[in-house]
Amino acid sequence: MRIGLLLHPERGVRAVYEEASLADDQGYDSVWLSDHVVSRNAPLDAFTLMTAIGARTRSVRLAWSMLNVHFRYPAMLAKVLATLDQITEGRVICSLGSGSNPAEHAAYNIPIPDDHDARVAYTREVVQLLKLLWTHPAPELVSFDGAFVRVRDLAFSPEPFQAPHPPIWLGGESPATLAVVKELADGWVTLTRDVAHQGLEDPTRTIRTALGAPDWPRRAMDVVLQARIFVARTHEAALAEARATLGEAQGRFGEIVGTPDECLERIDELARLGVTYLRATFATLDQQARVAELLARASAVRADA
Repeated sequence: MRIGLLLHPERGVRAVYEEASLADDQGYDSVWLSDHVVSRNAPLDAFTLMTAIGARTRSVRLAWSMLNVHFRYPAMLAKVLATLDQITEGRVICSLGSGSNPAEHAAYNIPIPDDHDARVAYTREVVQLLKLLWTHPAPELVSFDGAFVRVRDLAFSPEPFQAPHPPIWLGGESPATLAVVKELADGWVTLTRDVAHQGLEDPTRTIRTALGAPDWPRRAMDVVLQARIFVARTHEAALAEARATLGEAQGRFGEIVGTPDECLERIDELARLGVTYLRATFATLDQQARVAELLARASAVRADA
């Protein structure tokens, strides 16, 4: 199980640099930024900030939750992602979303279909174009004529550092999104997190259903679950910290709470379910450090096995 870290740009540039640099040193697999243009929790442009983070880190991969396909022209999105992949020598995860807040698009006068399934259809064509451009760089000329996305005689460069291209992970749980995940994606970023809001006793039910379907892809597919992790020497101390951090929302997110052994047991349960990746977020750098110690312990156990 790999673990990525959702960063906190609302804390300011220096704070997010520190958070990302620590994650790089602590062995986290990736760092993530939300991609919104109207939000008190995302005041900075996510792509610009991630480029700066990429320059300040060495090994941690770079992802977004989720990179909105409507904010950037599709061919230009291919170009900036490939450029960042070259700059960071292959650390980009192309984690895309179809846009969940049409109001912020209206505020910036960014066109977006009102219909959810039309937005997903647009995303599908964006993914098709990304793959086409990234695997047919200049001097080849690429043309694409979709219902939403079009390019003609494009000599694309640069090609990505990763071959054949950065992994493409898609976020969302709607039937339309899952259809595109099954057809085209290298990973699925689930949104299951708020048990009470969804009326679910089990926050992994959506994952169980999707992975158990007969048409789930046989190819390698990362499955990402959002997670809040609270680890302490005793279960009681971990639970108290979860309550202090989440308040009345504690228990609504399917949190992983307990001693190191208890947390590792729960992570193993998720791995057996089919989850390959956790995207965590922490209220404090101390919480981040303790989960990093948990990762190191798990790695040592695997090495000894």
